[in-house]
Amino acid sequence: MSHDIAYLNQEFARFYDWSYEGPADDIPFYLGMAQRYGSPLLELGCGTGRLSIPLASAGFRITGLDISREMLAIAEGKLSREPPEVRERVCLVQGNMSDFDLQQSFCLAFIPVASFFHLHARERQVGCLTCVRKHLPPGGAIAVDLIPAEMMANQAVGVTRTVKSGVWPATGKLTRELNRKLAIDRERQCVTVEHTYTEKEFDGSEESYVFIQDYTWVTEDQMRGMLRDAGFTRIAVFGGYDLCPTSDNAHRMIFVAERP
Repeated sequence: MSHDIAYLNQEFARFYDWSYEGPADDIPFYLGMAQRYGSPLLELGCGTGRLSIPLASAGFRITGLDISREMLAIAEGKLSREPPEVRERVCLVQGNMSDFDLQQSFCLAFIPVASFFHLHARERQVGCLTCVRKHLPPGGAIAVDLIPAEMMANQAVGVTRTVKSGVWPATGKLTRELNRKLAIDRERQCVTVEHTYTEKEFDGSEESYVFIQDYTWVTEDQMRGMLRDAGFTRIAVFGGYDLCPTSDNAHRMIFVAERP
């Protein structure tokens, strides 16, 4: 059973910025990658522009692709408040990351914050990487930020965890984000997560929004194999945004590969 519709929900998009509000650990990593490979850049799963807009502010031309019209509408609103030179560097496109043709070449493409886990079938995963390779020139690169398979497979099921709590400046309301793993299917490499957001209204009442989403993880060997099948070489994997080596204690699994 798929729960992909959760990501497309208007309210889910609204709370996305609440979840990621504050300093972003991955921005320096992508700035470094952009400086290394140059622009234009392609971000797959760009969401509300959390990365695309800062990269454009740093002087890079970037195209952000996302399947959610609601996410892109929020990104457009944020972009409209930026200076003209920043707005001119950003192109936002609604599309499917596993099957797209933008009629343009990019120096660097990247898939942040485990957005690759929204692709549940192997053919869609390979299709995504193949599409990216077609949009890169020789020497162009892809970066894919994932969570290690062991972390995905060994989460506690049925435990509700408070991810974040506080007054959201955008609304002035006390807001909480709760997370609960409903099921883990290790054979299919899929975890089903219940995301709950609560808002306390000014009259004291509380409104809750519940979304259920599937995430399909991949192992390091599987990802290396898919990158090779898609035509990438010089495949490197890192355990963090500081480009540290992978280890049993690493919290990220970041792949960087080049088109020959």
